[in-house]
Amino acid sequence: MLIRKLSAIAALSGFAMFATPAIAEDAELKELLMKQQKQIEALQQKVEKQETVHNEALTHYIKNEIDRALEAKGGNLLTLGGSHVEGLTIKADYRFRYEFRESDANSDNTRDRFRQRFRLGFTWKTNEGWEIGAGLATGGNDATSTNDTLSDGGPFETGDIRLDYAYAKHKWDSFSLTLGQHKNPYVNSDILWDSDVRFVGVTGQLKDDDSGLFLTTGAYVVHTFETAGGNNDDAEMLALQAGIESGGFTGALTYYHFDSASTTNSIGAAVGDDQIQLASAYLEYAGKTDSFKYKVWGEYTINLGADDSTSSQVGGTTQEDEDQAWAIGAELGIDKFKFKYMYAHFEANAGFGGLTDSDFGSAISSNSNSLNVEGHKFGVGYKVSKNFEIAATYILTEEIEGAVEDEGELFQLDFKYKF
Repeated sequence: MLIRKLSAIAALSGFAMFATPAIAEDAELKELLMKQQKQIEALQQKVEKQETVHNEALTHYIKNEIDRALEAKGGNLLTLGGSHVEGLTIKADYRFRYEFRESDANSDNTRDRFRQRFRLGFTWKTNEGWEIGAGLATGGNDATSTNDTLSDGGPFETGDIRLDYAYAKHKWDSFSLTLGQHKNPYVNSDILWDSDVRFVGVTGQLKDDDSGLFLTTGAYVVHTFETAGGNNDDAEMLALQAGIESGGFTGALTYYHFDSASTTNSIGAAVGDDQIQLASAYLEYAGKTDSFKYKVWGEYTINLGADDSTSSQVGGTTQEDEDQAWAIGAELGIDKFKFKYMYAHFEANAGFGGLTDSDFGSAISSNSNSLNVEGHKFGVGYKVSKNFEIAATYILTEEIEGAVEDEGELFQLDFKYKF
């Protein structure tokens, strides 16, 4: 009906436009034409309003249907393989790095290079209370690095992707159980343990949200190897940590016990049986104001199993003389800037050498760990956008014990993007 009215009015208007000059001059017809024009405009506005109302109603209906479907699916419409795997979260990051290092005592250790790191992680929360996680990362089989050195093995050589971790986790009220290979579950400063280390085994954690008290314990396979007799054996570690997180304060006491197979077969040094038994204390306080965020921390570790009759992991000194490590650090965030500082003293038998921070001592005589090293670490970062950051790190270290008293420096410039 509305379309017919518009058509009739349009036809009448056309007729009026082509009327004879005598009719056009008639005052009554002019007045009629003006009324008709106003009617056309009013009808057009009515049609536009009805279309707007109709579109809004349709959009609202579709949104309500989507919301109902999401609520029925627990907030996620995605289902994988028809097995009702819901709650999928995907995250990734890419880092491009320029690195320069120099050693005073070893010119062969002086080099600059470009490196990259790509990581992709998946987490599924099932409707049965389990969390299934898996991650991929660049790098080789080194437990302390996911970096890929560009064109290192040949002209424009491409890198490799490996399984970084895979685990299953279940939580019952205040207790959680994690099975498989997973990120380090123990509060630490990332120098006793490199941040890329993934623990293999079982971790249980009890945490009281009201008081902030927590207890974490686990049993792990450090290394599976073949003995001299051709039999298979496992190097193992047990760990126990008790701590508290409350009001910006974090404190933790931890004990790591490596068995004899770990020390005699995995470290690769004549350290005897049961000589890596680490007791560690960690303290941290973090807070923020209207203008900035800050954090200060400290960590102390001693090897309780050190023996005064056996040489340390790097040789030349006895274990008992080189059984302690300590570090202090601070972080400050102002607007888009972040500043970091750390001083660390890490003696030759104060940790499991192959799993300590891989960067801190790397400029000292081609070290791949942080044993027998002390020095400073400075860092500054700028957050260009929500997901993109530029950061620079400078490490200045020296040997604690050594005939040549080597000193080294390491500079890293990172471009990081998270998505």
